[in-house]
Amino acid sequence: MKKAIAMVLTAGLCTAMLGGCGQSGSSNATTENAAAAAASGEKTVVTYLRPGTEVDHNAELVQAINDKLDADGTGLQLEIMYIPSDVFQDKVSLMLSTGEAFDLLCVMEDQKPFTSFVASEGIMPITQYVNQSENLKRVIPDYMWDAATINGEIYTIPANWCEQADQNNCITIRREKLEEFGLEDPQTMDDLLNMCEVFTKNWDGPNKPVVIPLYKEPFTYLFRTLDTYPFTVQKDLIFIDQQGNVKNWMETDEFRQCADFFHKLYQGGYVPEDVLSAGWSSWNTMLTGDFIWVDQCQLWDTEQVWKERIPGVQLDTIYLNQDAPQFRSSSFRNDTAVSATSEHPEAAVKFMDWMYSSQENYDLMVYGVEGLTWNDAGNGLYTKNDPAFEFNADWMIGNLDYVRYQEGTYDKFIEIMGIEKPDAVNSVALNFVFDPANVADEYAACQAEVEQSIYPIKLGLVSYEEGYENALARMKAAGIDKVIEEYQKQLDAYLGK
Repeated sequence: MKKAIAMVLTAGLCTAMLGGCGQSGSSNATTENAAAAAASGEKTVVTYLRPGTEVDHNAELVQAINDKLDADGTGLQLEIMYIPSDVFQDKVSLMLSTGEAFDLLCVMEDQKPFTSFVASEGIMPITQYVNQSENLKRVIPDYMWDAATINGEIYTIPANWCEQADQNNCITIRREKLEEFGLEDPQTMDDLLNMCEVFTKNWDGPNKPVVIPLYKEPFTYLFRTLDTYPFTVQKDLIFIDQQGNVKNWMETDEFRQCADFFHKLYQGGYVPEDVLSAGWSSWNTMLTGDFIWVDQCQLWDTEQVWKERIPGVQLDTIYLNQDAPQFRSSSFRNDTAVSATSEHPEAAVKFMDWMYSSQENYDLMVYGVEGLTWNDAGNGLYTKNDPAFEFNADWMIGNLDYVRYQEGTYDKFIEIMGIEKPDAVNSVALNFVFDPANVADEYAACQAEVEQSIYPIKLGLVSYEEGYENALARMKAAGIDKVIEEYQKQLDAYLGK
C-alpha cells in the first residue's frame, strides 16, 4: 500500500471539523486544551473500539491500566468499548455516519482495510501526533509506516505483531494422520489430491474429513506450486506480477489452475457443501478434528490445549514446494486508527505511544494483570490462569518487541509468526495503496461481484468451464476493465514507470 489516494479525499479529511492534516490552528487548539486539562488534573478519556465482548475481570483490568496511566502522569484514562465480532463492521459504519464520538478503532485489513475508512472519511490523518511520539517509530518499522501513508499523511498505526512473510502461504495438517496413513508431506497439487483420497479411504470416524478453506483470502499456499510464483493477488480481484503488470485475477491462467484444482476437490467430496452458507465456520469445523488440511498457520494456543480439544492430535504447519522463495505480499494485517469523530486525537495517539513505551504497559493492555490473568514464565513466555482468557489480543495491537507466547506454544508457530525473515522477497506492490476515487462505483461493484460470481468458481462448487464466461461477463459489466486500467496507471506512477 502506498501514497496515491486522490487529493480530494485528503482535502475532505483536512477540512473535516475534527481533522488534523497540518492545520496549525486546529492542532494548536487541541494541544492547548490537552495541556490545560492536564494542569487542572482533569483526565482525557480515550475510548478504544474493538470487536468482541467483555472478559472476566474486565473492570479490574481497565482500572489497572488507568492506575498506571495516572502513575505515569499521562493525564489519560482508557475506556474499552466492545462490539460483538459478527456485527462489528456494520456497527462501526453506523457510529461513524451518525458522528458518535470514540477515539481508537481496531482495523482488520482482511475485513475492511484502513484505506476504505480513509475513502469514507471515517478516520483522520495523524502524522503530526506520530511524529511527536517517542516510541511509535521505534517499535514499528519504516516499511509499515510507508504502507500506512497516503499523500504524505499517516492514517493508521500498524500492529507489528507478526512476520508477514509466508504467514498465509502454508497449510496446517494433522501430522499423526500423515504418519498413520504412510504419507509424505505434500509438495504439489497432485500430492494434495492424493492426500485427500488416502485420508478419506482410511478415516475412522462418523464424519469424513474435509479441506477447510479460508476462502475470503487468496489461496496463497497453492500459488507456491505454480511456475509463475511469486505474484500478488488482492481481494480475489487484482493480480500483480513482480514486473508490475496488473490483470483481472479471474482472467489469468493462475486463477484457472487453482479453480480446476478446487473443482476436483469438490467433485471428490473434500470441500464442505455448505462452505458458502452463513452458518459454516472454519474454526468450528477445525475443532471437530475431521479435516485434511486447513489454510494458513493455525497453531494458535498450546499443544496441550489442542490435545484436549482433539485427543491424540499432532498439529503441524507445512509449505508446499519447498523450493519456492519466502514472499511478503503485504505489510500488515491489523492496525489502530483514530476515528474522525475523535474529540482529542492527540491524546489517542499519546495512549498508543504510552502502551508501546515499556513491556509493563504492553503487558497490562494485552495480557492483563500479572498474577490475576497471567504469569511470567521467562524468556518471552507466559501462562494463562484461564486457558480461554484473552484481553486485548496481540493480533489487534501487538508488537514483536513485546509479544509473549504461551508456555507450550508450538515451536513452529513462533518460527513462522515471530521470527523476522530478512531474506524474504517483497511484493512489488508491498506498500502501494490503490486510490479507487476515479473508479469508485466500478470498484465497489467488482468487490461485490467477487462474492457472487468468483467464490463459487474459486471453491470448485461451479467448474471453471461452466462458470467462467458468465462470471467474466458480470465482472465486465461491473467495470473490472476500468478498475484494472486505473490500477495499472497508479502502480506505474508508484514504480516510476
